[in-house]
Amino acid sequence: MIRRIASIIATALMALFVVMGTTSVAHAHSDTFQSVPANESVVSTPVVELQFTFVEAVAQEFAPEVSLVNAEGAAAELGTPTFDVTGATMTVPIVTGALPNGVYTASYRIVSQDGHPASGSFSFTVEGSDADPLGEAVPVEEEAVVTEADEELMVTSSGTDAGNGQLQLALGLGAAGAVALAAVIVIVALRRRRNSSAK
Repeated sequence: MIRRIASIIATALMALFVVMGTTSVAHAHSDTFQSVPANESVVSTPVVELQFTFVEAVAQEFAPEVSLVNAEGAAAELGTPTFDVTGATMTVPIVTGALPNGVYTASYRIVSQDGHPASGSFSFTVEGSDADPLGEAVPVEEEAVVTEADEELMVTSSGTDAGNGQLQLALGLGAAGAVALAAVIVIVALRRRRNSSAK
């Protein structure tokens, strides 16, 4: 009897851990990324492209917005982003060629495959370059223009994700309830066994 109850508790705990783990993964979006050049790195080799690797695939039907500016605000001309077969690594060519010396900040705005917009930036320093300086500072748009159709799709995807999150929460609470109930049963069974032994 005791072994059976212990087995039930173990199963309920495993279910709870699985549900909670799934919920954590579901809420990890593309705000986390790795870059080439690396963030806050000092680069002495020619920089002719930027590379972003995200934790999940990018929804390529939404055009990514990427900018690259130096400390004075002058922007480098960038080409069209391309993706690898996983859809999680984005490469952006620098049309103006190798970057001249200076401190640069690269920024991006994308939409994850689950419909959530994500943005971020990283900085790096170029040294030992003989490339010509960039032109005058050019204002850079901070946010991408999203069409009504794009907005509707993102809202739909977000709603679905929220529904999944609620279901996972309900399952987690159910598993926790099962653990609590099993614990009560164990306590009652042990007390009865002790009382019987005492008699």
